[in-house]
Amino acid sequence: MEGRPERGGGTVKHLIVSLHDFHPGSRLAVMDQVAELEKWGVARTSILVIPHYHHGRRTCDDGDAVAWLNEREQAGDDLVLHGYYHDRSGNKGGSYFLTRLYTANEAECLDLSDGELRHRIELGRRLWEEQEWALPGFIAPGWLLPERQDKVLRQLGFEYTTRLGSFSQLQKGWRRESQSLCYSTRAAWRRSLSAFWNPALFSRLKKKDLIRLSLHPNDLNWPELKLQIQELVEMALAEGFQPITYRDYAQM
Repeated sequence: MEGRPERGGGTVKHLIVSLHDFHPGSRLAVMDQVAELEKWGVARTSILVIPHYHHGRRTCDDGDAVAWLNEREQAGDDLVLHGYYHDRSGNKGGSYFLTRLYTANEAECLDLSDGELRHRIELGRRLWEEQEWALPGFIAPGWLLPERQDKVLRQLGFEYTTRLGSFSQLQKGWRRESQSLCYSTRAAWRRSLSAFWNPALFSRLKKKDLIRLSLHPNDLNWPELKLQIQELVEMALAEGFQPITYRDYAQM
């Protein structure tokens, strides 16, 4: 079902910035992104946290990572469960395009059974329970989760999920079509394509009432991309888009 949050009888324009792939190894990069965004005028974001990134050091075992997430949660950021491992270790098969070209073997939730999806979610949400953080959202790595499994998220109490082209309010039953601005930096041709595509997409999105910007830890490492991202954020704010988190958007 298509839906659109409204307030005071009219549509309000929103900008949602999500910071993907937080884990102990990306903490400093994500911290830098938060600092830059605050300078550009975005004070709150949705941070997508991976509990056990690539089977390495668990986020819950890293005191610096947990302490910083506590600070951000208290500052009003939305801490989102972003898969559990963020890789496909143990998963077999799957589309070559989605598993190796679109993602670097990180489409964790692409073809999990309902039971395995529930299991990994329960493992991941322990960090939120231990820290007493709110957990309204689940977003699959690469946004790759079969739509039929939205029912699993709904049954587990999640308020929302997102895909590359949409935001879904799971409990209220509405969905907002919205293509996210997103950069790919793994190769020079990907960076060039991103730099061409995102301004063109922005020119269409600014005519609507929701702009989503999804950043990954390395996106600001490339000066030309960092400058473009800053310009897109500042143009959105100048157009009257108000920064908001996914959590707050789901609760409108």
